[in-house]
Amino acid sequence: MRIDERERPLGARPEPPQGVVWRLLREKAQAGGAAAEETRRQVEEHKTALAHLAQDVAGVLHGLHGVTAANAADVLPSLTHRLARALEAAGARYLDPVGTPYEEVQTWADVEGSEQVAGLERAMVAETLRPGVLMADGKLTQRARVYLAVPAAADDRQEEQE
Repeated sequence: MRIDERERPLGARPEPPQGVVWRLLREKAQAGGAAAEETRRQVEEHKTALAHLAQDVAGVLHGLHGVTAANAADVLPSLTHRLARALEAAGARYLDPVGTPYEEVQTWADVEGSEQVAGLERAMVAETLRPGVLMADGKLTQRARVYLAVPAAADDRQEEQE
């Protein structure tokens, strides 16, 4: 095999190897600095949201000090509404599935028990033992715990019809 290439002059002078290394290190440092700044921004955003949540919860807790059996019916709906707003402002959603068909909540709810109820066509959430918590980014931070009302078994239905 014969090589018939001739030496050709380059159009531009190549960057020296140490120049390439310094350029790559500088680019990596700039990217790291940008990532660190974004992380600081996100941390400050979350600190602010948590500070507002803490202030709202403290206000509600303070409001609970004056609750008596006589005024509970008037005061509690207002306080629970304020707590729900505080959770939403912090980027969280309170999930209480009472009365919802189980098929709609089974991906984020755990069943603690069930009771057969005549006349039902499908399983329904009868009671929420612990609510679910869904964050604004879509992450489920707490699964709901529920108690179900389920349709009577087929044998029971036949006995009822007879």
